[in-house]
Amino acid sequence: MTDSEVAEKRKRQATGIAGLDKILLGGLLSGSIYIIRGTPGAGKTITANQICFHWANQGQGCLYVTLLSESHDRLIENLEGLDFYRGDSAERIHYLSGFHTLEEEGLGGILRMLMEETKRYESCVMVLDGLFALQEKVDSDREFRLFMNQLQNLAHLTGNIVLLLTNSERGTGSPEYTMVDGWMEVAVQQHEYRTLRYLQVHKFRGSGFVDGQHGLTISDAGVRVLPRLESSDSEKALGNPSRVRVSTGIGDLDKMIGGGLRQTSNTLVIGPSGIGKTVLGLHFVSQSTPAEPGLVFTFYESREDLIDKAEVLGIGNIKAALDSGALDVIWQSPTEHVVDQLAYDLIEAVRKRGIKYLFLDSVDALRQAGVHPSRLSRFLSALTNILRAEGVTAMFTMETPELIGGESRTHISALSAVAQNILLLRYLELESEISRSICVIKARTSEFDARVRKFVIGKHGVCIDGPFDNVTDVLSGHAHSSPLESGDAND
Repeated sequence: MTDSEVAEKRKRQATGIAGLDKILLGGLLSGSIYIIRGTPGAGKTITANQICFHWANQGQGCLYVTLLSESHDRLIENLEGLDFYRGDSAERIHYLSGFHTLEEEGLGGILRMLMEETKRYESCVMVLDGLFALQEKVDSDREFRLFMNQLQNLAHLTGNIVLLLTNSERGTGSPEYTMVDGWMEVAVQQHEYRTLRYLQVHKFRGSGFVDGQHGLTISDAGVRVLPRLESSDSEKALGNPSRVRVSTGIGDLDKMIGGGLRQTSNTLVIGPSGIGKTVLGLHFVSQSTPAEPGLVFTFYESREDLIDKAEVLGIGNIKAALDSGALDVIWQSPTEHVVDQLAYDLIEAVRKRGIKYLFLDSVDALRQAGVHPSRLSRFLSALTNILRAEGVTAMFTMETPELIGGESRTHISALSAVAQNILLLRYLELESEISRSICVIKARTSEFDARVRKFVIGKHGVCIDGPFDNVTDVLSGHAHSSPLESGDAND
């Protein structure tokens, strides 16, 4: 075999599972053997079949050999309900049972069977489902090591990608793990009442890969692998920060932050329930146009709820923008989610529509979906970097637990580093009345007015009134307001 023929047989082949290909930096290498290990129900069989259908859809032959006595008819019945299943492609996937061959002829018989059937069907991928059945038929590791060596030679000579599926918990020093070109694990984790799936690549000869655990979901669409968002190389796409200003949709608030938000920046709006965070966000996205479309990504209020709120409060353009397509709403039920799936769905919508104004309500839902609190800071950093690279100016909300009174002890350490602007909304009890206040906590690369001002929601939406006399009075609940003053933002 010439060097060029060897190189052709070792070329990288996409699996057709986009997230998996990203983790594998493009796919699997031809002429190589890979183990997919996992407990029953973790997703081994569906993953292998989805890969087979990807190649079969391109006219390639695939060989799927089961080493158990289960019926192939039942397997195909289960596959027929999945989106990736295509009847014409299924004809190029040849399902064979090796159970009786293994029982009667041992490992040598299985090897002869694979050699003959690979040649007959001109396959490019071969699956052995039930590797542990082979292990049970040998008397020593030496015998099994010899079989693995012969299987490697077969893969190398034919250029087949060989997938070995197993639920065996044998140690990683066993022959199958030391001799194969790579191995992946699919697993199920229990987190309190939730069940989470993940995929992890432990070994991949001849190539780098994205390390660590990555989310995995199984649905009617098949397997979806979700590379950890923070493993993205999005930071490389970042350019110099923009000096162009974008209005918040509220003129007096623009004055407080030096003339508006920096384009492609992200703003965090913090406050208790009902304070007006969503109303502020609606003002922001009401500026959406067909040339610069906007998106509301929300967990709590539907499209109809947002239209109704905007009409009641006199926030113009929301319904018209939605009707014209200048603005869109994606509502997610506030139940159990995989945080990376939410992020990828959001990013896909942003790229598909060319979104320039994004209002995400709220970060709390992302935090709950994330399960592991230690991820939040890195996850949000990756998300905001991707949005910035896409030219998006974003506004996020976060709820504080205190409704009224007392010190605000909101911990935003996970967010403060990635939020370029932070706005704080609070309730105040003043002379037997409940008032709202707003102040700018942070405005990176901008001068801003840090005074606490009245935040009023009326029939024309948000109005920002004059500053309170001093912060001490505000916190103690004995504040007085003064007229809105013009002048330098840092007066």
